[in-house]
Amino acid sequence: MNKNKYPKCHIYAQNSWHDEAYIIGNRQGLEKLRDALTLTLEKGNTKNNFWPKDLEGYDVLIACVEDAEMNDLELPYSSEFYERLDDEKEAHTVFKKPYHTLKD
Repeated sequence: MNKNKYPKCHIYAQNSWHDEAYIIGNRQGLEKLRDALTLTLEKGNTKNNFWPKDLEGYDVLIACVEDAEMNDLELPYSSEFYERLDDEKEAHTVFKKPYHTLKD
């Protein structure tokens, strides 16, 4: 992976049903995201730091779960348009430590 201090990646969620989601980043950011996905498939939950254009870093947590667990989760829409149902779990509940992190 190319060593860039700021692998930039913007992740834009859907607002509501049928809206598009966007992932936009510089080359280093997208390569790091790809590598984080690969690490998740190999080892389990991952947590890696990315930066938007204002350089206020944030963590991206990625989990690979079974279909049954996916079906129990809240939908990924903006809370402005979607309210979680009582029988749906919040998305963060699928993350179990340890988190695996890419080596810089």
